[in-house]
Amino acid sequence: MKTNRPLLLSLLLVLVSAGMAAAQWSIGVRGGGYMGTVTQPELITSFTPDFHWSPGISAAVFAERELTNGISIRPELVYQQKGFLMREGTKINVGKLPINLGVKSAYRVDYAEAPLLLKLAAGNELAKVYLIAGPSVGYAIDAQLVTRPQAVIEFRPIRTNVPLESLGYNRFELSGIAGAGLSLKAGAGEIMIEGRYQQGITRLIDVPIVRANVRNQGVSVSLGYKIPF
Repeated sequence: MKTNRPLLLSLLLVLVSAGMAAAQWSIGVRGGGYMGTVTQPELITSFTPDFHWSPGISAAVFAERELTNGISIRPELVYQQKGFLMREGTKINVGKLPINLGVKSAYRVDYAEAPLLLKLAAGNELAKVYLIAGPSVGYAIDAQLVTRPQAVIEFRPIRTNVPLESLGYNRFELSGIAGAGLSLKAGAGEIMIEGRYQQGITRLIDVPIVRANVRNQGVSVSLGYKIPF
């Protein structure tokens, strides 16, 4: 029995086209907080202070397309404040009163990012839990050093723009994202509560003399809303 290959290919194309047409698209927004720092390799540990977690904000718009039941892709456009915090100081005693003297500096870099995430979800129409993972490409827009002197009280911060080119800073960044969330039916759409971890892959400083293994890393928590169309 001969197989009619043109007919089979035509049927396959019809099925694929029907599946693509039936795929559900959604659009949404989300926003929340980001806590970031950078890796500190042994090469620079001996002559730099410890890097601490620094707070920032994260905001995004996204589209989501359901490929099959429970499996979706989610491209995003994200604004995110990355960086790290440094503290230097000492403590002196005036009589019996201890006084802290020092400075707290936050190095903050504004990024525009474009993640492409795979989403796996399970649940029903009212509530779903899901996992997300995928790569992200980012670009450092600008940077700022925020310094707060401390002597008993914390003084007004001093803000200084940082020229990234003069530091040999790599503006483009490739990173990986993994996270989880909960979505709840709300009106025509869904409310999303989401947490994620992001690890930089690209070296931040990559000049001929200094090739320190410094990379961004951070965690974020966000609240969002998406609606199908």
